Amino acid sequence: MSSDELWWPLVREARWFQGKGRDGRLDGVTALPWLVEGEVSVRPELAHISYADGSSELYQLLVSYRRTRPAVEDAIVGELDGFWVCDAPRDPEAMSLVAALFSADHEAVDAHGSVSVRVSTPLPEGDSSPRWYAGQQSNTNVFLGDVALLKIFRKLEPGANLDVVVALRLLEAGVHDVPAVYGWVEGVHDGVRYDLAALSEQLHDPRDGYELALDACRTGTDFSAHAAALGRALAAVHDGLAAGGTTIPGDVIADAMTARLDAAVEAADPLVPYRSALHTRFDTLRGRSVAVQAVHGDFHLGQTLLTPDGWRIIDFEGEPLKSMAERLQPDSRWRDVAGMTRSLAYATSSHPHPTGDAALEWLGVAREAFLRAYCGEHRQVDGDLLSAYEADKAAYEVVYETRNRPDWVQIPLRAIQHVTSTVTYDGGM
Repeated sequence: MSSDELWWPLVREARWFQGKGRDGRLDGVTALPWLVEGEVSVRPELAHISYADGSSELYQLLVSYRRTRPAVEDAIVGELDGFWVCDAPRDPEAMSLVAALFSADHEAVDAHGSVSVRVSTPLPEGDSSPRWYAGQQSNTNVFLGDVALLKIFRKLEPGANLDVVVALRLLEAGVHDVPAVYGWVEGVHDGVRYDLAALSEQLHDPRDGYELALDACRTGTDFSAHAAALGRALAAVHDGLAAGGTTIPGDVIADAMTARLDAAVEAADPLVPYRSALHTRFDTLRGRSVAVQAVHGDFHLGQTLLTPDGWRIIDFEGEPLKSMAERLQPDSRWRDVAGMTRSLAYATSSHPHPTGDAALEWLGVAREAFLRAYCGEHRQVDGDLLSAYEADKAAYEVVYETRNRPDWVQIPLRAIQHVTSTVTYDGGM
């Protein structure tokens, strides 16, 4: 059996594989240099996936090779040339060896490329026993005891990973609303650099922001203090990323939103009655100049964690369905703001009467607290931009709900009905 035959059944069923339903095939696996060599050897391998439409993707397999059978049976992928071949993140012994590399910079080079471990901050003292996390989706997470989290990037894009770059930039700017970064792993193949993994602070006793909001709305608990704290945290992140910002014509944003809407209307009939009004809403951006900068790019309650030390914002990779080139483009701060207001709106789904007065009042109070705290004393809500970004997001949500959860389609439609009901939007709900 070849390496390709060994890995393809695992790859095509993995949660992190984004090509399900696209008639893909594994064209080959390229090994990068060894990170660890010995009784247990570990290296990154690159799986080249192609599709019938001519497109292709590159995924990382972090692989351990062992002479002895691993203690964790779930780690085993198969046998090859006398070795047990394992998915290294599930192999605790292999991951202990990888974690030990973060004591200092490390580099290995061979004819196929290079792989380097970069250390930005020494790993804190404490237990670093590895524990694979089964709940990941687009990436794979391994907890190192109670001190760190190793995120292994699966779908690879050329260049530095935004999750590393943005977090380091924020920490250097003195913003502490994000986890600390201890180091990362980068690889080079065919002269192209890819970030392979990131080692960051493990947040203790984290509570998922979306689950907290769902519970608060379901029980009628005031969420405004949390919403305000999230508004301040997002403002700090935006201020930390503001350097290098510029402006673009509003027509560029309106054109992009209009194109996305037209595609969404073709996919979701509930949008048809609102098409003209949404065009008009996007047209309010035309003829103006819009400030843009680095932003989170995929901000919502699920990207926030409440810790004993306060709220933390995570996952700066941007929207997973966008290319890296698209994610690197600067955008308006109001995209992130709209991401949170739409997420708060979705929290009303947990209420016994999601469209009733009590749920809408809960949303209105939380939303107002978030916006007021985000703006602070030095910023006003830009109603046209917020409205346009909310409508853009809600149109995407209508398509998703139409395809997956038709009973939920009224949640984004309610927002679309609101933002198209008046020419001047006041930023309320």
